[in-house]
Amino acid sequence: MAYIDENNNLSAGNGKDPIGELDAELEQLMAQLGKLESNADEEKTPARPSSEAPEPEEENLDVKEEAPKPEKKDEPDEKRRKPEEQRLDPMPEPPKKRGKGMLITIVALLIIGAVAVGIWGVYRVLSSKVSDHINLEKPKVETVAFTDSELGEITVKKVEGASLNTYDNGNLVKNEQGFYQYVENGKVTSEAGIDLAEYQGDVDFKAVKNSGIDFVILRIGGRYYSEEGAMYTDGLFDTYYEQAKAAGLKVGAYFFSQATNAAEAAEEAGFVLEKLNGRKLDYPVAFDWEIIEDDSARTDNISGGVITAMAKAFCDTIEAANYRSIVYSSTSLMLQSYNFETMKDYDFWLADYREVPNMYYDFSMWQYATDGVVDGISGTVDLNICLKPY
Repeated sequence: MAYIDENNNLSAGNGKDPIGELDAELEQLMAQLGKLESNADEEKTPARPSSEAPEPEEENLDVKEEAPKPEKKDEPDEKRRKPEEQRLDPMPEPPKKRGKGMLITIVALLIIGAVAVGIWGVYRVLSSKVSDHINLEKPKVETVAFTDSELGEITVKKVEGASLNTYDNGNLVKNEQGFYQYVENGKVTSEAGIDLAEYQGDVDFKAVKNSGIDFVILRIGGRYYSEEGAMYTDGLFDTYYEQAKAAGLKVGAYFFSQATNAAEAAEEAGFVLEKLNGRKLDYPVAFDWEIIEDDSARTDNISGGVITAMAKAFCDTIEAANYRSIVYSSTSLMLQSYNFETMKDYDFWLADYREVPNMYYDFSMWQYATDGVVDGISGTVDLNICLKPY
């Protein structure tokens, strides 16, 4: 075997084998190093939680089998994580505490609610006191009740400023011709009259005057109660007017209305004024709106408020042309439909065929019969008395 001598020369013979000695020393050093590293790893590795699988030990020289990992039966395979991945999961955040802003908002809402409740309470108290004060200041509505032989029990509102019926029925007496007169202190203070339309035919107005009639109310025209509601002129108005005036009779006019609103009533008044054409009248122009009893009519189911508005519109239009106006009405229509807050300043011509009229409010004329007999007229005629001569 070759070896190196003391002079560092390669020689042959039985000297030292330096390479072999080096190999042996190297093996001893490697073995000692392996033990030291193994001891150091055992001292430095911390204890693992029971839920974590132990990490495999590092191999030194030999390959060791990898220890089986524990399985979690309650999780699917795809959700199982390695210990390293579990340690990297973020810790759950602690619940957030309610901030001061939320608390302030709640307190503010409570305060606002309390203030609102307080304001409402004050409002209720004040409105109650104001209402009580108004009720004390406002005059109470007074009514009068009476029994009507045809209408039964009637309650009528007392309207401030409206004229009331002050007639003494005991002063109503019939004269020899069968016409009503109103006599006060032995003196006749009324006038007798009739109303005429073209169906009366020829009339001897001188004979009418001599029979004791003082005035005539002539139909100037009317409106049909059919749906179309066309207006018409009485065919004998002009003739009656001329002959009555020539006989010394006082003359008035009426229009048979079937208006359904105030505009139509004003239109009817304009129609009357056109037909009068400026002719003088001694008595008023009457708004004669009537309910059609035995047939259907365009005026069915018209309310009292509309009837009042129509009468006012008609009369105001007539008065604006410097003629007097009056409202013709039955007792039931006058009491049950007309609003006397509105109509208190208008004259009424009452149609009531009983022995004496039964009306709470004032009226100027009274139509008391439809079957009167008067000289100069064929057939029967309506009889009237004017209690306040115009």
